[in-house]
Parts: sequence; C-alpha cells; structure tokens
Amino acid sequence: MLVEIIVLGTAHDFQCHDPRLKALISELVERERVTLIAEENRPLSNTLGQQVSESMNLPWIQINMPFEDRVKAGIDGKLANRMQIRGYNEYGDPIQAIRYAPVEDGIREEFWLDKIEGAATEGTVLVICGCLHCLPFAEKAEKRGHRIVTKLFYPENLSELKPEYF
Repeated sequence: MLVEIIVLGTAHDFQCHDPRLKALISELVERERVTLIAEENRPLSNTLGQQVSESMNLPWIQINMPFEDRVKAGIDGKLANRMQIRGYNEYGDPIQAIRYAPVEDGIREEFWLDKIEGAATEGTVLVICGCLHCLPFAEKAEKRGHRIVTKLFYPENLSELKPEYF
C-alpha cells in the first residue's frame, strides 16, 4: 500500500518527555489527518507519539528493528559500536560522535518501511525517528513510490547535524 508520509526527525531523548514535541505531534496529526503513527525508539519506552496516538484513538506501531532481526541481518555488531566518545566538554561530560552507518542503518530503514506498508491501509503516516534517519529514510520511501508530504526536524537545529559515516 502506497501512503503519504511525514517524517519527523528528532533526538531520542526528546521522544518521551518534551512538551513542545508532544504539541508538534498533536498538531501534525490534526492538521495532516494522520491515520497511523510509526515510531523508532527503544521498544519499552512510553513515547510521546504513543501517548498522542492513544489520546486521539489512532493506531501506533513500533518500527525499530528488534535485536534478533539485527543479528539475523548481520548488522548488530557494527550498530552496537555506534557510540564513541570524541572528547570531553568543559564540565567533563563526554562528547559523543554522531555516527550513521549507511549500509546497516539502510537495512533498518527498509525494515521500517516494510512494517509501515504492512500496517498502513490509507491516509497519512507520521514517522518519528532519530534525526540522522530523516533524509535517507525519506529517500528510500520515495524510491518505493510513497509520497513524502514533508520532512521536519525537532528541534530545527538538528537539521544542521553532519554525521560521521562509518
């Protein structure tokens, strides 16, 4: 089933308790007549997307690739080593590298599309994912024939991140 997709890229830390993100999700659902929220996050997290879907009586699906599927696909080893410390800030907090693995993350994004295509019947799907996936995921969706309504970042400055490719 081909659908219209809104891609909202964010930082995973915001997905569970940022009131402005929750307001943005609610606004998008109402304005764009969203019929399904599909979200990439930790499996047991109670996300804002999930909360909005429950309050508006909308279907919600977790699209993150389960650990077992990552292992079967041969991508878990590389993804498990994604986070690396590049130094420390003035307060002694670690500065983590922002890393994207085109092959392995690409396999995950194709998995997300499979899940969305299996769950969506018609209408507009709001996909909430990590900000580094926003553009490559949208490109993959378009190649499959889906129409991208818009690509958004929350907060907007996340659109400026330049990941390391590994």
